[in-house]
Amino acid sequence: MRLFLAFFLTLVPTAECIPGQKLVSRIKQAWEKRRPRINNWSKRNKIVSKHSSGAGTCDAPRYPAGALPLLEAATDLFTKTFGAAPMRAAHAPGRVNLIGEHTDYTGGFVLPLALEKRTVVVGSGAVVDVASDAALCQVLSLGIDGPLVAFDADPTVLVPGEPSWANYVKGVVAQYSADLPAGKKFAFRAVFASDVPLGAGLSSSAALEVSTATLLEQLDGYPRGAEPTGAAKAVRCQMAEHEFCGMPCGIMDQFISTLGQEGHLLQIDCRTNVGTSVAIASGAGIADVVIVVANSNVKHALTGSEYPTRVAQCKAATIVLAASHPEVSQLRDATVAMVEAARGGMDDETFRRARHVVSENDRVLAAVAALEAGNFPAAGKLMAQSHASLRDDFEVRGRGEPSRCDVPEATTPPRTPGTSLDYHGSASPALVWPAPLPAGELPGA
Repeated sequence: MRLFLAFFLTLVPTAECIPGQKLVSRIKQAWEKRRPRINNWSKRNKIVSKHSSGAGTCDAPRYPAGALPLLEAATDLFTKTFGAAPMRAAHAPGRVNLIGEHTDYTGGFVLPLALEKRTVVVGSGAVVDVASDAALCQVLSLGIDGPLVAFDADPTVLVPGEPSWANYVKGVVAQYSADLPAGKKFAFRAVFASDVPLGAGLSSSAALEVSTATLLEQLDGYPRGAEPTGAAKAVRCQMAEHEFCGMPCGIMDQFISTLGQEGHLLQIDCRTNVGTSVAIASGAGIADVVIVVANSNVKHALTGSEYPTRVAQCKAATIVLAASHPEVSQLRDATVAMVEAARGGMDDETFRRARHVVSENDRVLAAVAALEAGNFPAAGKLMAQSHASLRDDFEVRGRGEPSRCDVPEATTPPRTPGTSLDYHGSASPALVWPAPLPAGELPGA
């Protein structure tokens, strides 16, 4: 069983579907062409680093696919801006969630995977005395218009500000400052580059946070051995977004960006912050599974959307349920039967939000079992049910979002069992179907 990911900037009916074996060949050819350039880039820039799974530092010959153009662009801008080459580099991937939407901040289950699209950061810096007023953090981002952003990382004066994108960096700096000895602060220069589309629902913010965290862990003077591992690193980045960006997000985005593994989905228990790798088994006569992430280019911004309202509605539903079921501390603890019985104590919107979350948790666990067993028709049906629940009960479709995701199950080609479409209400629906498919055929397009 192999898991492939293809990324299309727009969803078009003429998109090419590449049969599994041909896709393998193309990936290998692209990588072999890229490898000499990667090694040459590392030698030329003499960047000291190591590699880790998921997010990590950038180390030849194990750079993640697609990282080299970003590294080159960021290094060029860094050198032009600061007059010297960077000494450190780090990266973190974006993500797409296969199933399990709006369950992470209610203690439930999610099933995301890390993308090849990612954020790269190059930089140089150190831990310095707080009294060094001239020692600032200076950050710049390719692809975001605006001047160099400078701020003092002294924890006593570090606060959110403009531009808003830099608050994700500041928030992570604030979290990591707790590791430093008294009277110390970070001072660094960094340039970020990313091919994770902004506002596409692919967690560009988490990739920015986690890459920043990985850079800070490499700076001269950072206490070795103080680096948080696994879930603890993800939690720090989550808290950075809560405190500096005003976004009450769940743990999913930062968790998968930190701990994603190539070729695997990651089932995350968002109550215990424990992740379990999920490999997709082969079904009868099926060699590959192809996951296509399509960007409809309909932008969304969580902090300016109804996301906080949904969080509040889920909390309100939990309070109603706990009144008659003390064991319910989060919607994770409830059953659909409990929600139906408590309907009279909630307004209709709150009831439907709760019904989606509780039923979605059940669907995630069932989808994991189906994928591990190679039962793609069952997994496809669960994804279609998730889409309907998101659309009807959680009302996630953005303004202006086309209806191209409402594909009746009857249109599923019978020769591709398990063909399904999962729409999460952002600009980034995920489609899953078994390969091989006839070239030129995209189910539901």
